[in-house]
Amino acid sequence: MTELPAPSFVDDADLVRRARDGDRWATEALYRRHAGAVTSAVTRVLGRVHEADDVVQDTFVRALERLDQVRDGVAFRAWIQRIAITLCHRRFRRRRLLRALGLDRGDDDATLAAHAAHGSRPDLVAELREIDGALATLSVASRSAWILHRVEGWTLEETAHALSVSLATCKRRLAEADERIAPLRRLTAEDRA
Repeated sequence: MTELPAPSFVDDADLVRRARDGDRWATEALYRRHAGAVTSAVTRVLGRVHEADDVVQDTFVRALERLDQVRDGVAFRAWIQRIAITLCHRRFRRRRLLRALGLDRGDDDATLAAHAAHGSRPDLVAELREIDGALATLSVASRSAWILHRVEGWTLEETAHALSVSLATCKRRLAEADERIAPLRRLTAEDRA
């Protein structure tokens, strides 16, 4: 039996190919490589930890069941991000229905302020709360674009692809969010240091 290289030395295309062939190590390596980024993005987009856990699990179940649909294994990251964001938007539709029926009792526990480092300056936490409030007033599409691009650090292209929109639409949504959030960002990078 030959020793398999560590996951960081095997690219996604090879892992996808191996996973399609039933290699459980490759399947686990794909999960380990991408689970953190998917979890972070989903948690911030949804704003609720308990819902994010379900969406992450559903994302990987769907992705691994449909590996034969990945045309290019190199694009696995973009493909799984798109699945995750699509499932987030389904959650938002479900939440809207539950809210209309008076059944949505979930609290947003994964806000920017909630994720501030313990011991953060009070003025920074207050600013993050204001930004959270502004994000809550945005459309799901604009909020998702802003969080993925500005908070998670995704490129415009990755954000547009995950949201299934054109680059121009993604930029418009970011501009809408920036217009509401920019006035709230009082602290400069030097002040935060």
